Amino acid sequence: MYSISAFAKKVGLSRSTLLYYEQQGLLDSKRQANGYRLYSDQDAQRLYLLQQLQAGGLTLKECKSFLDSKVQRTVLEKRLQQLDEDIAKKQQARALLAALL
Repeated sequence: MYSISAFAKKVGLSRSTLLYYEQQGLLDSKRQANGYRLYSDQDAQRLYLLQQLQAGGLTLKECKSFLDSKVQRTVLEKRLQQLDEDIAKKQQARALLAALL
């Protein structure tokens, strides 16, 4: 179990980001009798998945739906299509720059 400061350091995020994620229902800490938050390795795995979903272009609201197993397939399909379009544009830009070399 990690204190909020140790957990923030472990996952590479600020304490305020962790508190925000907790406020949004994306992360849930355990509380000690003195009110201090404790995080587990399972929380770190959930946070890693959250970061990967965000990197895939999902909003925090969409990430929460996914983490709560309430995601709609159409949302993921739409985002996947957008990523494919973005990749195609980047590949065209790369080809142009490579041709200029």
